[in-house]
Amino acid sequence: MHFPPLLIVSKLLVVLVSSAKRFSRVHSFVPKMTDVDVKTYSDDAAIGKTCPSLELLDFIKGTKVDLQPGRVHVLFFFVSFYKGAYAVHEEITALSEKYTDVTFIAISNDADRPSTEKYLGKAIVDENTKLPQRMDTAYIAFDDKKTTAKCFAALSNLTILHVPQGIIVDKSGKVAWKQMFTQSDTVAQSNFEVNLRHVIAGEPIENANGPKPRVVDEGEAADVDDMSLF
Repeated sequence: MHFPPLLIVSKLLVVLVSSAKRFSRVHSFVPKMTDVDVKTYSDDAAIGKTCPSLELLDFIKGTKVDLQPGRVHVLFFFVSFYKGAYAVHEEITALSEKYTDVTFIAISNDADRPSTEKYLGKAIVDENTKLPQRMDTAYIAFDDKKTTAKCFAALSNLTILHVPQGIIVDKSGKVAWKQMFTQSDTVAQSNFEVNLRHVIAGEPIENANGPKPRVVDEGEAADVDDMSLF
């Protein structure tokens, strides 16, 4: 079948316009670093799953431990080079001093152990408040090649675990709650401590976020319709 040249050009323009619109729609959903979604949704696959073992961790501070049945744990995954999150490190340290009946384990995802040790050896003070910004829980471990972090990421059907992130493990060894933090999304700005208290008391956690919203790409169907013109 042969089409007149003008008709072919018109159809090509339709396809190009549609493709441009689809490109605009798709790229408008690419998040900026400042727009990271730190919310924990009710349908996160990790919630309620049994936690992986901590046996592969290399402990820098405290004796080697694993999850203990009948005890609540907080696992805090961090990296030393994210200076913006040092305030979160201090918050986690303060929580560990407040809730002495909970085992807090800070887990470094640095590239190597010396980097973590160098960071832990520094006395860091906030330039504005002049208050300390410690990472000083009773247990601190190095996660070589992020092996343990990857196991926890797999619980949520992910390949990497975004850090800093806190995970609350209930007395049965299951993930009760998890929360990602950033420089502008700290412990104080989340319901992490509230849910920690709920887990300690054996109460249901609070999650007002509901299921994770689904993003539908409206351009897929349009592309099929446009190409059918030829």
